[in-house]
Amino acid sequence: MSSLSQAPSKAQGNVDLLNQATKIAISASAPRPGGRGPQVNSSTINNLIAFLQSRRDVNVLLLLIMRQMGRGEIDNNTGKLLLESLKNLDVDRALTLLGYVKWAFETLTARNITVNRNLLGKDPSFMDLVKAIS
Repeated sequence: MSSLSQAPSKAQGNVDLLNQATKIAISASAPRPGGRGPQVNSSTINNLIAFLQSRRDVNVLLLLIMRQMGRGEIDNNTGKLLLESLKNLDVDRALTLLGYVKWAFETLTARNITVNRNLLGKDPSFMDLVKAIS
């Protein structure tokens, strides 16, 4: 198989990861009840990345996510999105996804970027996020 025939599927794979990361980041960055910061702390996302880089085992990462959900570090909606998105990925794709989540989360929680969350809809894509910012 030539690299030309593989390119579209790899590109589509990245779009799929960007879309999944966008949904996770939107959930994680949603304001907590009472308006005190986002649902998930940015350090929690960084810890997931560092954990996977160290352990190199997606299944153990899934266990950590469930533990963090139980401790209230990750809200249920974000946790379910993470579990669903990560459960069938290899380590490298999982790290790519979490990196995208981190970047989208940082965008959504940045003080100097205005995001019109009304444009994101019920099933937002990465391009919906781009439109909500531009």
